[in-house]
Amino acid sequence: MAKGITIDEAKKQMHDKAVKAMQEIGMELEAQVKPNTPVLTGTLRRSITNKVDDKGDKIELEIGSYGVIYAYVVDQQRGYLEGTIDENLEAIRRKMGEVLSK
Repeated sequence: MAKGITIDEAKKQMHDKAVKAMQEIGMELEAQVKPNTPVLTGTLRRSITNKVDDKGDKIELEIGSYGVIYAYVVDQQRGYLEGTIDENLEAIRRKMGEVLSK
C-alpha cells in the first residue's frame, strides 16, 4: 500500500511551490520592467531587481530599484514600474493558479 503524506507535508509542498512561482514571476516581471524603464545614464535600468521574501505565513515579492533615490519620482512621472506590473496582473494570477492547482 502506498504511503500518503500528512497535512503538514502537503502544506509545505504547496508553500514551496508558491515560493518557486513567486521567484519565476519576479524574474519575468523584472525582465519586462527593464525595457520600459527610461534611460538617461542606464543606472536606473541596471538597478531594477526582484526579491522574494518568505515570511512563513506569507510570501512577498518586491520589484523595484534599490539604491537609486530618484527611482520613485521617475516611476510617478513615467509609470514604467507600476504600469508594467498592472499590465501583467492577469498573467500573475494565472501563474499562481496553475501552481496551486497542481
